[in-house]
Amino acid sequence: MYKVLIVDDEYYFRQALKISLPWSELGFQIAGEAKNGAEALEQMTELEPDVVLVDMNMPIMDGLEFIHKAKERDQTTKFLVLSGHSEFGYARQAVRLGVVNYVLKPINEEELQSSLLDIKELIRTERLGKLELDDLRKQASEGLSAMKERVLHSWLQGTGSSRAHSEQDRFNDLGIELEGLHYRAVVADLDSSDERNLEEGMRIRRARLQDIAQNEMQGAFQCAGCHDHDARLVLIIGSSDGSFNRLETICERIRLYVQDNLDCTVTIGLGNSYDKFESVSVSYKEALIALKHRFVRGGNKVFAHSLIAEPGIKAGLFSVEKRSGLLMHMRSGQPSETAEWLAVFFHDTRVKHATMEMLLLAGIEIVSTCLEFLSEASQTFEDVFLNTTQPDMIQHVQRMKTFNELEDWIRVLILKAMDHVHSRKPNRAFKVIEEVKTYISRHYGNEELRIEDIAKSVHMNYNHLCFVFKKETTFTINDYLTEIRITKAKELFDQGEKVIQNVANRVGYADANYFSKCFKKYMGITPSKYVNQSR
Repeated sequence: MYKVLIVDDEYYFRQALKISLPWSELGFQIAGEAKNGAEALEQMTELEPDVVLVDMNMPIMDGLEFIHKAKERDQTTKFLVLSGHSEFGYARQAVRLGVVNYVLKPINEEELQSSLLDIKELIRTERLGKLELDDLRKQASEGLSAMKERVLHSWLQGTGSSRAHSEQDRFNDLGIELEGLHYRAVVADLDSSDERNLEEGMRIRRARLQDIAQNEMQGAFQCAGCHDHDARLVLIIGSSDGSFNRLETICERIRLYVQDNLDCTVTIGLGNSYDKFESVSVSYKEALIALKHRFVRGGNKVFAHSLIAEPGIKAGLFSVEKRSGLLMHMRSGQPSETAEWLAVFFHDTRVKHATMEMLLLAGIEIVSTCLEFLSEASQTFEDVFLNTTQPDMIQHVQRMKTFNELEDWIRVLILKAMDHVHSRKPNRAFKVIEEVKTYISRHYGNEELRIEDIAKSVHMNYNHLCFVFKKETTFTINDYLTEIRITKAKELFDQGEKVIQNVANRVGYADANYFSKCFKKYMGITPSKYVNQSR
């Protein structure tokens, strides 16, 4: 519906005009009426009429003056003059002011209706044209923005062309003002949160983060921003004198503003300063390295590459011994003990101040051990996590933003895999396996321990017991017995026992040489080397 304002000093004429046409059927509604131009001018802002029917000869402010002043405020409203024959000269002046048409009094309803329909079509055409123009402008703006992003991406990746004069002109055309002699890259990434991870919400927050960051940088540095392929905000900062003393303070201010106003947190990494624009890619990579320290030290911080401490321990965290211990806990089916093992492992790992790369590698190795456990039980990732396709585990782990996130994810993965595997075992078979394990734990030190003895202890036929044990655990009784003996031997060495023959005898081996072979097979190292390393 198009809104109509009637302006005429004759009250009865206005009332008659309101009922003379089927306004709603024509697509119009009477939004208001006024008895003179001054009164009508006051109503224009509030009513925002699409069409004004205006008389020429009125007190206080006549039609011509009203149209002139109304046109100064709003160029989109259409005016239709209602004029008597004696006022025809006024009507012609009104047309020169941009009035669409005029209708002579007394009003001919068909003529008025025809003029209104012409105005309606004119408004529709103009609005359609404006929409098309706005759309073209939007496409042009988006195209320019996309081109700007591509140019900046090429510099971040080190594939931009040299800074020739033509290249500088191209930057200027794209609105990229970076003519400083020194450059530095800043990468800002919103910290992940399950509650805030909806894509639409994240897009809005990223856009607001860019606005906040660029506004904070204005006045202090030349700055151009874009988002990299992982949706992180990248700011290329330029300084004519090479001074970036205020940069970390500004980044800290950005961090606090996001924390207080966006219902999320952001971690910011800063690369080092370079005096060539071609080195922006180097600074960008340094900023990413700095940002990765969120994995170990947590998010909602500002990390400068120049202030990053030397990396800690670089040795492997998940040794063969650790792998064997985790597998044994998983096979035992005791979730509380497994959870405790994981908690101790992750605690010890933090204490060692390992590098981020070593932490990620340990995570991948633990996941690999879990998949091995599932494979032993003839199960798959998809069996455990129904309707979920196994992700690329290496990429999935590497995308983790904090060590806590990795630890929580691994704990859920391990315990859910254990629950799935052990809950599928028949009650009778499961009880038998537990009884066998208990018997072995009590008699492993007996070098004459035989499977026949174990079968008798659970009142089961020798061959059937071997079949059930292998079927339910995927490994033989002899393999399990050897694993228990080697684990106990390792514990004795850790407690200070140094004589290999004594340890071999205590865990059920009469022959120390054979014991050494078994120990190396399971632990990846000979007993003598293990003892020397423990000193």
